[in-house]
Amino acid sequence: MDTMQIVHRISVNSTPDIQRELAAMRVFVGKGDPTVSRLVTFEVDESHEAWPAVQEWIIRRKALDVVSTKFSASEISEARWLELQADWHHGYPQPNELDFGYRAATYDLTNYCEQCGIGLKQKAPFQMKNEPKWGRNSILQLNWVFDEYFVRPEIWTTVFKPYGINCRPVINTKDVELKSVVQLVVEEEVGVVTDGLAAERCPSCRRVKYLPVIRGMFPALTDEPSSAMVRTKEYFGSGALAQKGVLVSASIASALAAEKVRGASLRPVVTR
Repeated sequence: MDTMQIVHRISVNSTPDIQRELAAMRVFVGKGDPTVSRLVTFEVDESHEAWPAVQEWIIRRKALDVVSTKFSASEISEARWLELQADWHHGYPQPNELDFGYRAATYDLTNYCEQCGIGLKQKAPFQMKNEPKWGRNSILQLNWVFDEYFVRPEIWTTVFKPYGINCRPVINTKDVELKSVVQLVVEEEVGVVTDGLAAERCPSCRRVKYLPVIRGMFPALTDEPSSAMVRTKEYFGSGALAQKGVLVSASIASALAAEKVRGASLRPVVTR
């Protein structure tokens, strides 16, 4: 793969008619699992010769379509900045996950808007139920918290600490510090070029956030960061979710690759 691929992961309940329609476009699916409504999932790259027909079929059949971008190794290695994207979400922030109790426990809610999700400011350590079950992964995000990253302490030491990235402890609900996980501290914020980005303005607080970037590279930065890991000034998300993008320098990206860190991937940032 020499250049990026725009990939559609499509899910639909399989029927004989669905199978025939897709086969006519050279997309072949089975009967699906009857225990889950015969759901089948397949991927189509926009460079596929059948993509225009498949695109029309998705709209007509109202199939679930999840879009992502796959980048070539050269596109990633040549980028000066990259957006860090979680591949693994593990557990929920505590306490009282069913009532979103983590918000008041972890954040200053002075400027928080419940309608759009903008304005959370961390004031205390995150809480987890217990030590993460890392398996082969070394970096994670918690569900619902999409702009904070947590890593094994040794990964912080080898990958992030040499570039001046600090960490803070993570505790359990009994205020005991966990031993196998730390939170990365990202302090510097940088603006991004928002021309052409789809946006929505909150009807309650009137602040703006941008829809998540899923196609192509992440927007260019307006200024050159002084830190090796930064977050955007702009919020991204939809509905009641809002988060800032987290970006790393090429040096940290190389260190992640050298350590074979699993649990996150990288989206190149457009170079101005």
